[in-house]
Amino acid sequence: MQAARCLNLPLGSLLLALMMWSCSASKQVQGGDMLDDVLKEARQKFAPDRRTVVFDVRPEHHGSTAVLKGEVQSLQLKKDLLAFVRERSTLTIEDSIMALPHPALGTKTTGIVSVSVVNIRTNPDHGAEMGTQALLGTPLRILKKERGWYYVQTPDDYLGWCDDRIVMVDQDGLAAWSAKPKLIVTTEMTFTRESEDRASQAVSDVVAGNILALKSRTAGSYEVEYPDGRTAFLPAEMGEPYAQWLARALDTPESIVATAQRFMGIPYLWGGTSAKGMDCSGFTKTVYFLNGVLLPRDASQQVHVGELVDTTGGVNLNPGDLLFFGSRATAERRERVTHVAISLGGKRFIHASTDVRINSLSPSDTDYSQHREQGFLRAKRIIGVGESAGVKRLKDLPYYGQRHD
Repeated sequence: MQAARCLNLPLGSLLLALMMWSCSASKQVQGGDMLDDVLKEARQKFAPDRRTVVFDVRPEHHGSTAVLKGEVQSLQLKKDLLAFVRERSTLTIEDSIMALPHPALGTKTTGIVSVSVVNIRTNPDHGAEMGTQALLGTPLRILKKERGWYYVQTPDDYLGWCDDRIVMVDQDGLAAWSAKPKLIVTTEMTFTRESEDRASQAVSDVVAGNILALKSRTAGSYEVEYPDGRTAFLPAEMGEPYAQWLARALDTPESIVATAQRFMGIPYLWGGTSAKGMDCSGFTKTVYFLNGVLLPRDASQQVHVGELVDTTGGVNLNPGDLLFFGSRATAERRERVTHVAISLGGKRFIHASTDVRINSLSPSDTDYSQHREQGFLRAKRIIGVGESAGVKRLKDLPYYGQRHD
């Protein structure tokens, strides 16, 4: 009663006002909860894989208004997201989302890798986990910069941070680089040098799959140019003009197995995708890349491309098929794909595990792996499979498909 007199309101009116306020507050809370659900739905629709799509959006509530903050992959994704949320939310939605690339980058939103292998980490720090690598000559989409680190996206859409061993270019710069004749390194590991003399000063190391500009050719060497303008010489037997290589880069059972066996004994390296060291999916990715196919980065992504091989009657695979391992789904947890290998035919396979080695699923073989047999999940066929199954060939991709004549 005292409170009612102080507000100069009858008790009934005060109770009605309190009820209306409580109802309004409840609706706001309910609206906020619904918005959280809508954003989860949007993430599942637009960015189901955090490794390949930037989608960092959070709501800030102000009564019946919600301000969306954070950043997303592109302006188109931002537009699609806002339309999706506004159609489904009862709140007034205000936009404060940054669409990448960050405006501070200006027009230079492509970085061309200028060292043999650049490490790409999960955070902008040399102590952070290495998620993947990119090879010399690879064009990276630059999304933002922080403390000398660049947030980049590789041609297989993988996201991560690398330091400044890339050459920043705008669209004209990328076009100029792309128009130059190219050479691809075909030997596993070697060095370029200052002159044709193989005892001359090394310029840098190079690994299989590195792409450089081709300036000229002599009887025994190629003169090459790096994205940062350095020039060097590579022995002729260690590389090939890119257009010539691309024309014959075919994924056949014979070529996949032969390429895989070239890397026998290379040490396992988490995040590695080069002859310097590879993880399991980095190995399969590298082998297929050197035969003209761009696979997704991780085993749990590679398992979604290609055609399923029927193994219900037992594992008896074609050379080049991919084998996937992990833990099966249960009532409490989803399936986890944790390892991938390349079939040598039948039950034998080659994979990166401690180092690149050969094992078998057959107990009668001396290289039998019980651990892998117990963890086998399924097999997928890449060879002869088209883009409708998610298999991308370099000749069909915007940058790699340019013949660089």
